[in-house]
Amino acid sequence: MRETTHPDRAVGRSVLLPLAFVLGPAVVLLIALAVAGLRADHLVVEVPLGTAARIAAGESVELLPARLELTVGDTLEIRNHDLEAHDVGPYTVGAGQSLTQTFATPGVLQGICTLHPDGEVTIVVR
Repeated sequence: MRETTHPDRAVGRSVLLPLAFVLGPAVVLLIALAVAGLRADHLVVEVPLGTAARIAAGESVELLPARLELTVGDTLEIRNHDLEAHDVGPYTVGAGQSLTQTFATPGVLQGICTLHPDGEVTIVVR
């Protein structure tokens, strides 16, 4: 049996082919952007109410590791629900405040950390 092509179908194909060349790269670009967006991490640290009181009472509080390994494009967000300010390396987050830091360049940040028993934090951005 021989297959015949209906004239309307031939026109449909002639329109779809150029459309595929136009939309194809756009779809690939959107997929690439979506995958790149998935690579960036967003680390959120919640500081509960009463954290400073627990530390003052001698309790060992560890809300984040002493060494954070991040990648350029990653974001560190600290939400301080406590009644006192807390230090995380070079950042101080006031009582009831939040800090959001997206890292644009590689480097190492070190400093005091009131959210870790060692009292210090190192943030490594690669």
